[in-house]
Amino acid sequence: MNDARRFLRATPSTFIKAMGALLVLFNLVLVVAAIWVLALSRRHYVERAESATQNLAQVLEGSVEDTIQRIDLTIQSIQDEAGHDSQGRLGNLVRLQFQRAEILASLQVADASGRILHAAPAPTDPSVADQGFFHQLQANPAPDLLISRPVRSPDGTWHLILARRLERTGGGFAGAVFALLPTEQLARTMSQVDVGRWGSVSLRGTDLSLLVRYPDFVGRQRLTGDTRVAGAYLEAVRSNRASVQFTETSVVDGLRRTYSLRKTDHPPFYILVGLAQREYLQAWRHQVAFAIAAVLGLAALTLALGWQARASWIRQMADQERLAAQEARYRLLAENATDVIWSMDPDGRLTYISPSILRQRGWTPEEFMALSPEDRALSRKGNEMFRERMEKARQLPPGSQPFEGDLLQATVKDKDGRELQIEAQWRLVWGEDGRLLGFQGVTRDITARKRLEVERERLIQSLTQALADVKQLSGMLPICSSCKKVRDDHGYWSQIETYLSEHTEATFTHGVCPDCAQRFREEIRARRDQGG
Repeated sequence: MNDARRFLRATPSTFIKAMGALLVLFNLVLVVAAIWVLALSRRHYVERAESATQNLAQVLEGSVEDTIQRIDLTIQSIQDEAGHDSQGRLGNLVRLQFQRAEILASLQVADASGRILHAAPAPTDPSVADQGFFHQLQANPAPDLLISRPVRSPDGTWHLILARRLERTGGGFAGAVFALLPTEQLARTMSQVDVGRWGSVSLRGTDLSLLVRYPDFVGRQRLTGDTRVAGAYLEAVRSNRASVQFTETSVVDGLRRTYSLRKTDHPPFYILVGLAQREYLQAWRHQVAFAIAAVLGLAALTLALGWQARASWIRQMADQERLAAQEARYRLLAENATDVIWSMDPDGRLTYISPSILRQRGWTPEEFMALSPEDRALSRKGNEMFRERMEKARQLPPGSQPFEGDLLQATVKDKDGRELQIEAQWRLVWGEDGRLLGFQGVTRDITARKRLEVERERLIQSLTQALADVKQLSGMLPICSSCKKVRDDHGYWSQIETYLSEHTEATFTHGVCPDCAQRFREEIRARRDQGG
């Protein structure tokens, strides 16, 4: 752990770059995941659009076939009657069938020369000999229904001509029965298919001529009957498959759509149904907007957290460097002091202990730091006091130093198991931002001092007792009955005033009492008398 801390202190820019790279990598993974999810979602919407266009094409195929078959049945009924009309009822049948069909612009019968024999309503042109469909019927004896290219009438409307060949009894071309179907009728049929506001439906013949398109567009009159297709549309036609899906931008309105091209056989048409991406991808675009907002929000959050972590890490490194500088200043003192100097982190783990621990406790600094708190032989009471102070320190306001003048005394054991009396003084280390960085302290061996204090107390008590005994005389004093000298404990005789002065607090002054003075005068007078 210390090696890691030293590495981080040695290469702060490397750590910051690594942290930034991790944040960038995380955001890149987040972006890639969002893109992948959105791509899957978009593909899901496209597949739904393809399925929807395919289903709509099938529905439209049924509607167009039903319309064409109804018209063909009308033509066939007139075709059958034309071969057996001996009473001139064909004209009435033509008018009756025209009324029943309701969707036709005209229903007509022409002879082999192209002259109109019967028509409902009355024809504007008495002959169709110059019409392309008439020439095709003359040249092709097949009994199939012929559907012509779009034909424009004098009033500007477009029609499809559906025609069948009339045969003579003995064989040969006898004329034609044909109906004019306005392309607007097919457009109404297509309008029943819901392709949305921007979708499109178009119908082309086997020669790719545009028969009708829904919705209407500017230039439709000019493009009706046009056979030009390109790009994915042309590739789909050339694939010759019954149903093909593709996505392409329309040359008509510039909208990008997902199309289903369906080829029908009876009648032979190409049905193209398209759904606009701007419509069916609208929900997906909302998802994209939400995903972009979410990714940007998460990126901003991660960058903010990263910046905050960077600032916090820089502050922590500054605090550690400041603590390291303090440790360096104290290390010289600690390594040459007799007291043990130590430091701890806020969790109570030793971060430094001076070499004097070897002289005091018998362990090297490395050995002592490797010991568990229990193996460091701190007494239970001392350990409890130490833990209480640590808990109290975590709750103190920044800058507080409540233990600086307080001495903690405890009993510990050295490496050999001998008990030592120690005294510890410690202080709290605070960072500039008010965070608790750890603890610093000094531990002193006071075993000898404690022993001297005990001996001193015992000596003081002994001397006090002896002094008390000396100052108060008690018992019997050996005194001479003649000279009044007193014998001391060593057998020496001293004047009584000398003895009392040495063994009591009394002092003496010498004088002569009246009796002695009278006696001295008498003695002096007697000596004078004897001398005289």
